[in-house]
Amino acid sequence: MKKHTLTPFDTEIDQLNMLIYSMFKISRKNIKHSLKAMMEGDIELAQEVIKDDEAVNALEVQADEVARNIIIHYQPTASDLRFVFAAIKIVTDLERLSDMAVSIADNVITMDGIIPQYLASIPMMQEMVLEQLKSVRHAHQDNNAQLAQSIIERNHLINEEFTNTQRVMLTHMAENPTTISQCVVLTNIAKVLERIGDHITNIAEMVIYSAMGFEVRHIAAEDIKKLLTGGDDE
Repeated sequence: MKKHTLTPFDTEIDQLNMLIYSMFKISRKNIKHSLKAMMEGDIELAQEVIKDDEAVNALEVQADEVARNIIIHYQPTASDLRFVFAAIKIVTDLERLSDMAVSIADNVITMDGIIPQYLASIPMMQEMVLEQLKSVRHAHQDNNAQLAQSIIERNHLINEEFTNTQRVMLTHMAENPTTISQCVVLTNIAKVLERIGDHITNIAEMVIYSAMGFEVRHIAAEDIKKLLTGGDDE
């Protein structure tokens, strides 16, 4: 993004970036810990995730305040204004990601310490969302539209694994009714992971908007790729 000679402006932009980075870090940690709690039946760790969500909520409030101050006091030019608007959207999605971790933690507590046996594609979904979240953090830090586009393109893989998990859980419940309660909880967790993938996609879309000025929400992944490459692949 364009550099300003106005030092207070640069300072506020740096502060906003630092707050967003902290939200990325804590939200990813909360997601990772909530899934670890699920795998190990660790209720105490699940309760820690719920408590740690308060830090993300506080960071969201701070980031929103800094973004408002930038708009009000500095009247940023077009590219900087895009960055700030995108930051506001990204902050909201990062707060939602931490909420998703809390939802997983709540489901873990519902399982009352039981270590799940029928995980289906949940471990694969866990690996995917954590890698996607790491990648989208880098895309934001580097203002990298191409990396953001590749993240959007891969989201369908998470959706496919969720569909597979639903199918496996339904089969387990039909074959062994005693597993119904556990399978329902695990299906809920898989659904949360799918929603995490959607929020990561939202962040990637905002990275593209900030970097390129293209509004790509509600556009198919292949069309986004064509937009960024200036045409089709032929």
